[in-house]
Amino acid sequence: MQFNLYIFRQLLRNTLSLLFVLMSIIWLFQTIRILELVVNRGANLSEFLIMSVASMPLWLMIAVPISGFIAINWVFNRILADRELLVMQSVGLSPLQLAKAPIFLGVLLTGFLALNSAYILPASFGIYKDLQFKLRNSIPDILLRDGVFIDVLDGMTMFIGERGKDSVLRDIFIHDARDKNRTITLTANNGKFIETATIPTLALQNGERSERTASGKNGAVLLFETHSVKLLKTNDNPTERNAVDMNEDTITNLLSADKATSKTYYLQRHAEGHYRIASPLLGFALVFLSTAIILRGQVRRDIWSRRIFSNVAACVIVIIFVVVTRSLASNIFELWPLIYLAVAAPILFSFWLMRSRPVPTSVVAT
Repeated sequence: MQFNLYIFRQLLRNTLSLLFVLMSIIWLFQTIRILELVVNRGANLSEFLIMSVASMPLWLMIAVPISGFIAINWVFNRILADRELLVMQSVGLSPLQLAKAPIFLGVLLTGFLALNSAYILPASFGIYKDLQFKLRNSIPDILLRDGVFIDVLDGMTMFIGERGKDSVLRDIFIHDARDKNRTITLTANNGKFIETATIPTLALQNGERSERTASGKNGAVLLFETHSVKLLKTNDNPTERNAVDMNEDTITNLLSADKATSKTYYLQRHAEGHYRIASPLLGFALVFLSTAIILRGQVRRDIWSRRIFSNVAACVIVIIFVVVTRSLASNIFELWPLIYLAVAAPILFSFWLMRSRPVPTSVVAT
């Protein structure tokens, strides 16, 4: 039917517009937090953009349903003002027939959210966490200034005589007292920071390494052609990111008890896994619930404000229910079915609201 196609185009256009606005606001707040890390660690523009974009799929899980919900109210308010909705009711169309376009929109949003939850979110958030770990464990180039003694780490002081081309450092002096049992002094003609996926490493060339114990005794002096220095806060720090964030793990791993390090952590991962399965249905639930409340019975302008208020209240209640059930399932294993109930109940309630008959032409308000 042309009317349904006309409504769907408006719904889709408004949903995408609202989603763009919401994600732009979220991106702005995210970049403020990320920018502090990036600037302090001396990262480049590409790393900043990757981090700011890679975290967005996490916010899409809530921004997409809310955008669809707002679009439903926006579009139906407009077509009611233009009397288009009243005309369609006057020809005998039932609420379920008028809801075809919103239902298709809800299915489309749920399909996208399912793809995002299962594949896009884990992949993108993994990139975000890897880059975050790399920046937090890097030595910012801005601290390594020529001709100045810099405490790059607790217990490690570095001096660089000159910066050459291609980030080559010359006349390097390093005083390393991170180990309480010994002090190491390194000098080198030149060196360069090398890219690693774990920790910052300085490759030195043509230098000397001397060692002194805590008691003041001198150890052996080593002349080297090449030598690498790992810039860790302590020698016991991990050299790679072992912990995997729940947002970057697959749903299968989240539901597996073997992947959890403790019982409490398994409960959290188990609840997150079921939430990742159920949450895409929130896109359909909010859209369909909003449509059912709007189209229930006779639609009139004088009661429109009450329906909008009911819509907003219903949306807030559903979101709160989803959040609460997820929290409960994180502490009590047996309550995980409530996560599915939180998104299934609004859908079933919407079908119940939609069961009403078409409004007779004689009673349609103008």
